[in-house]
Amino acid sequence: MLKEKPVILSISALDSSALRGVEADVKTALKLNTYCTVATTCVTSQNTQRCISRLALSSSMVYDQIKAASEDFRIGCVKVGLISNINQAKAVKDALDKYFRDVPVVLDPVIASKFGHLYTDAETLEYIKENIFHKVSLLTPNMKEAETLTEMKVTTVTEMLAAAQKLHLDYGTSVLITGGALEGELKDVLVMDGKEKIIDRKRVDRAAFGLGATVSTAIATYLAKGFEMEEAVRFGLEYLTLCLKERVRLGKNDGAIWHV
Repeated sequence: MLKEKPVILSISALDSSALRGVEADVKTALKLNTYCTVATTCVTSQNTQRCISRLALSSSMVYDQIKAASEDFRIGCVKVGLISNINQAKAVKDALDKYFRDVPVVLDPVIASKFGHLYTDAETLEYIKENIFHKVSLLTPNMKEAETLTEMKVTTVTEMLAAAQKLHLDYGTSVLITGGALEGELKDVLVMDGKEKIIDRKRVDRAAFGLGATVSTAIATYLAKGFEMEEAVRFGLEYLTLCLKERVRLGKNDGAIWHV
């Protein structure tokens, strides 16, 4: 008898160094005993030191990849990462409406790279906020992304909670703001149904690539397995910590994480 495995769909960019985007998502899912289908939005030329170039795929290609996954696999959760432009955003919105109305969606709002390369222009970001945010089950911004999304200062746990509540009230979705940029003890904040949770996490003292992709995809795998939101978030954060503890030499910049 064939075994059935949980399946997710990752809608995001392809990274030539395989540190971020759909490659990080596939590695994360497989390590967590989940299959990951992909819909690539953009091809990027990146390594551990810089982003050289990127090429956005057509909106019709993005839509067709999502359609292809939906008609052949039983998708248990959708993870959305980088959306390159407003036409892609419209295609993703239409595809979510058509194929995934009853499927949980985790959205990692990828706005800029670690190197300062802007991925999402203001028009596209506004469209995503107005037309996609309210469709998702969970938003997973880091502190800097939360500042951009809310136009609020986000430097403390109290400010993280305020920003998470604003996003929750504005879009009716659960919100996890990861606190890697906090000074001192590492804490993440989760707002669900108006309730606030402060999650303590052991800090691993290193900078790394692909953290947002890894944690959002890990959460998506647990949701696909049927876990409740808070459990999925906590397990996803624990998995990220385990990955950060594995120090490996990949490339010239010590920023790669190893998916354990």
